[in-house]
Amino acid sequence: MIIYGTRSAHLHSVQKTTPICPNCEEKGSLLISVYRKHAHIFWIPIFPLGKSGASHCKNCKQALRSSEMPEHLKHEYQKIKKEVKGPIWQFSGMFIALFVLVFAGFASQNTKKLEQEYLNQPMAGDIYEYRVANKQFSTMKVIEVDTDSVFIALNDFEISKASRIYKIDKPENYPDVVYGFSKQEITAMYSSGKIFDINRE
Repeated sequence: MIIYGTRSAHLHSVQKTTPICPNCEEKGSLLISVYRKHAHIFWIPIFPLGKSGASHCKNCKQALRSSEMPEHLKHEYQKIKKEVKGPIWQFSGMFIALFVLVFAGFASQNTKKLEQEYLNQPMAGDIYEYRVANKQFSTMKVIEVDTDSVFIALNDFEISKASRIYKIDKPENYPDVVYGFSKQEITAMYSSGKIFDINRE
């Protein structure tokens, strides 16, 4: 279950000495506060949504939202609102998302670099994950390597989701029948996307 919604953070409050309370007409009793609302997911702030405000009379206790304030009071509120800056932590979710994207990009580049090394220097035991013609997925296991060729056993099983391919990558699923491919053929299959992942223990 994803928990999301909006919350408000208090930014600043100012005790004004000139405005008169519209209710009790006491001068200098108004406290004007500014808040900024933000969207959150699992209580982590994602981004701010805008500022709002309220006034509170210390004498008669009347509280007014910014939309309820008379013009003279709203003018004071707008001046305070313009000057007040929101906290940087209300962008926390965006910073986290950016970090995750950068980290994922770095990890992906590192994985591709390793795969290229495995491709250039195959070893017995390497597992090639590949796409089957009928939109299924399966694996090949490198049994032997010589100067120009790679000898591979094909997994007897296929699976419909690439993310679950590990479920069929079991020693007993590879038969004794071995097929030979040139290293150029293996490279071509990887370049075309037919082989989409290379794993080495």
